[in-house]
Parts: sequence; structure tokens; C-alpha cells
Amino acid sequence: MKIKFDKEKCVGCYACHSACLAAHYAPDQEGVRSFRSIKRICCEDEGFEKNVCPGCIHCGACMHVCEQEAIFRDEKTGLILVDQNKCTGCRKCESVCPMQVICYGENGKMVKCDGCIERIREGREPACVRMCPTGAITASNA
Repeated sequence: MKIKFDKEKCVGCYACHSACLAAHYAPDQEGVRSFRSIKRICCEDEGFEKNVCPGCIHCGACMHVCEQEAIFRDEKTGLILVDQNKCTGCRKCESVCPMQVICYGENGKMVKCDGCIERIREGREPACVRMCPTGAITASNA
């Protein structure tokens, strides 16, 4: 499974952000963080600012530096996942993430987008893909 983001299609509507929160947390849960966040970038050569929503692209950079082998690629989906039982929270993975989206969680372990693996196992799309109104976020098995 590959999750792709097309910055040219993103309008910064926060649908992906909201969908991620709804898919992973209870509505009244406090201190939660979406795995998709809207960032504003300046396109100096074009003279305007644009909203983009970078997220995990499941490239495996974090997996390659994890000495505990807590970060692994799921064989069936190709998604990069974190085994919370093995993670020591050393944060080495955080420094190599090209999208800067893996983070230190409240439980002292690293957390990241799991591609909505439970939804995928049920034959559904990741929440962010399903809710993106412009098609800026897509998922494919290629």
C-alpha cells in the first residue's frame, strides 16, 4: 500500500486531519494528535502561500535505523508500523523521517501513521484518503 500526496490538489480544508482524529481516537479523548497536519508553505517563485498536508509515505527510513526492530513493514499491506511492545522510545527514527511525522508519544514510545491498517484489512480506504474532497491524498497497491 502506498499513500501519496499531491500538493497541487490540496486546498487545506483539514478533512484529512479530522478524519485521522476520528479514526484513531474517541471524541472526548484529550492530548491526541492527528497523523496528518496542515502546514503553510510559501511558494516564493509563484508569489503565494499554499496549504499542504504532509503525512507518512511509508518509505521505511525510520525502520532502517530502529535498533530494537520495533518498526517494521507489514508483509500484506507494505505499511510501516510500530510495535509498541518493542519500542524503547529512543527517538532515532524521528531524526531520519523525511516527512517529520513520526513522534514521541505520551506513553514514551514512538507513534506514527499506521495507514489505517484496520480499515485496510477490512477492505476499506485509509480515513484520510476517503475524506479528501480533492483527491490530494490517494492510496494504491502499486
